[in-house]
Amino acid sequence: MHIGLDLRFWRSGTGGLGRYSRNLLKELLKIDATNQYTAIITPEDEAEFDLHAPNLTKLVVPIAHYSLSEQTKLPKILKQQNFDLVHFANFNHPILYRRPFVVTIHDLIMHLFPTGAQKSSLLRKGAYRLTMRDCRRAKKIIVPSLATRDDLVHMLKFPHDRIVITPEGSEELFRIHTEREKIAVKERLKLPKKYLLFVSRWEAYKGLPVLLAAHEQLVSKHPELGLVICGKPDKQSPQIAELVRQKQVANPNIVTPGFVADEDLAAMYSAATVYVHPSWYEGFGIMILEAFASGVPVVTSNTSSLPEVVGEAGLLVNPKNTDELVRAIDKILSDDKLANGLIQKGLERVKQYSWRQMAVATLAVYKDAVN
Repeated sequence: MHIGLDLRFWRSGTGGLGRYSRNLLKELLKIDATNQYTAIITPEDEAEFDLHAPNLTKLVVPIAHYSLSEQTKLPKILKQQNFDLVHFANFNHPILYRRPFVVTIHDLIMHLFPTGAQKSSLLRKGAYRLTMRDCRRAKKIIVPSLATRDDLVHMLKFPHDRIVITPEGSEELFRIHTEREKIAVKERLKLPKKYLLFVSRWEAYKGLPVLLAAHEQLVSKHPELGLVICGKPDKQSPQIAELVRQKQVANPNIVTPGFVADEDLAAMYSAATVYVHPSWYEGFGIMILEAFASGVPVVTSNTSSLPEVVGEAGLLVNPKNTDELVRAIDKILSDDKLANGLIQKGLERVKQYSWRQMAVATLAVYKDAVN
């Protein structure tokens, strides 16, 4: 087969979508030397594209996601390549492309929690609905969790029998670091000695307001406790960035290092006291596995896919209940036996997931879709 992989989220600045794209291709090339792959990337991705294999070519296209040219120019380019199959690694795809394709739908965040133009523009809303609806033409629809599959079936009436679940994984760089490494990253990035860690976009549905309120309560009992908020402010949610700024003025132990390179991020996970992720909704939650692999106890939400990923290896709370979040974090801070037990459970839990398994399942999807 000649398979085209639309990986235009390849660059590291795209967060989880980029991590999925990079690990998918890397692991496919490890397990499959027979089929031919063409990685479709943008000029912005090319600087970070470092994979080489006899059965790999790259196709650089100056076509941004969610753009008009994605719908008008990309179908012609794909048709010229005469692919047996194209895998769009995110829901957005050219609806005029009529050859066989599969698509990965990571979540329904834009459906459930639109922001900015997604919320205010009738054109944007219409384009999203049309593109998402057209995903039902795919030979197969890949999702990372049972929760996302059920959302697609129940909310958007997707065909149950064409949805395939391929859970994701954690990379090897996320590990338990030495004390020297932990001290080094704290000194280099000016992090508190003891801190809660949050890694995600700065949006309301990610639970940041509740986390900030919970931290404010916790410092009365644990005055040395800091809060490290990774990621970048979302332009569509300026009120969240302003809330963070206000809390920082009151407490300099709230640190916002911005977008952090993977090596530093891995050390930051390992150096954290608790990883806290009170999100209202996640299609999977790679950051939970990364925290598990880093030897950090986890507190997260009892909603969407998160219980599915966590199992019994973390504490689950109502993400909209500040007091519940405070109690869960305080339990870990106050009980070393509980914290160590959760760390061990997390290290065992993460072994059940791997990017290699995801790639094996995805290759089976390709074969099934073509045959």
